[in-house]
Amino acid sequence: MGAGVIKQQRFRFIASGMVTLFLVIVMVQAFRMIFMSSDHLLWGIPVIAVSLLDIYFLTSSLLRKPKSIDTRLSTFIISLGATFGFSLAAILIADPPIAFSYTAAVQQSGRMLSLVPYPFAIWALFCLKDCLTVVPEAHAVIAHGIYRYSRHPLYVCYVVWAIANVMIFPSLSMMIGSFCQIIFLMIRLHREEQLLLTTFPEYREYYQRTGLCGTMFRGTIVK
Repeated sequence: MGAGVIKQQRFRFIASGMVTLFLVIVMVQAFRMIFMSSDHLLWGIPVIAVSLLDIYFLTSSLLRKPKSIDTRLSTFIISLGATFGFSLAAILIADPPIAFSYTAAVQQSGRMLSLVPYPFAIWALFCLKDCLTVVPEAHAVIAHGIYRYSRHPLYVCYVVWAIANVMIFPSLSMMIGSFCQIIFLMIRLHREEQLLLTTFPEYREYYQRTGLCGTMFRGTIVK
């Protein structure tokens, strides 16, 4: 095994390990909340299910050798920030919520909104399987299942969750954190598209045919 391959594997292991650790913490918190009150079952069960699938498929992907990978340090930082970094920082800061009319109604709407992506995220994970990665990697062109309708359904789910976080935790730090998370998601998306277009000639036809969400933004993310 060459030095370059070893460096790639170390890079992938660190990125996946950090996200896995975060997911374990999320699951522990979800279990704790469920044991405290059955009221948390509605959101706790899907959180645990998605986290377990994430960990399983991320671990499985480490056994595959990608055809290409973006190993830039900036991409590593962007990928972690897009996954959980900014939202986690905002929660840890825990500054007081911004007071406004109908706060309770907005927070409840945010909780309901946060549940919407879970079925789509689970569907996407079962389509990706061991092609799920933290940093952009080119394993294969996934164009079946939910990927027939969206090039990047998990990105869409993350954007919805970022918006829901602002509604549930209406603080200045969460607003800034969620905004930055969405920006980082778009940067990571751009870099992943570049990698896939460069690695797989057949990806261009899929890229031009399939939008980011339905027919929106077909072939417009990367020029």
